[in-house]
Amino acid sequence: MGITENYLQVLSNSLDKKIVILDQLAKLTESQKLIAQADDFDDEAFQKTLDEKSELIENLEKLDSGFQTLYDKIKAQIEVDKDRYKKEIAELQTKIKEILDRSASLQVAEQKNRNIICKRFSELKKEVHQVKKARDTAANYYKTMNNITTEPYFMDQKK
Repeated sequence: MGITENYLQVLSNSLDKKIVILDQLAKLTESQKLIAQADDFDDEAFQKTLDEKSELIENLEKLDSGFQTLYDKIKAQIEVDKDRYKKEIAELQTKIKEILDRSASLQVAEQKNRNIICKRFSELKKEVHQVKKARDTAANYYKTMNNITTEPYFMDQKK
């Protein structure tokens, strides 16, 4: 096996890792959806999924960068001898198509989650506003009641 074949195998492995990461991102996106739709919003669990997704996205970016660097390195060799690497190229193309499909479905799921989360945060904001309004009303009532000094209207004039 030559150097180019080894590089093609590394590219294939990189795409396999990317597929696994996209699957993990899809699971985390589903978890976020469930958290956002739950009656009791768990902000710690939601933040945990955000952190995990951030780490996975960083890994994806590293894989993309490494893939591109390696591909640029062997691109000329592959173009010169396309027939020799036809099977490997077809395998890479299949994996890339699979990645694109998963990325597209992940983007759709992310957009749906974004809408759900925006709606949820809007509801939470309304609840906070209502609580503040009720608290202020109660505080004003107690303040007003404490400041009232009533003088008796009727005094007994008899001594």
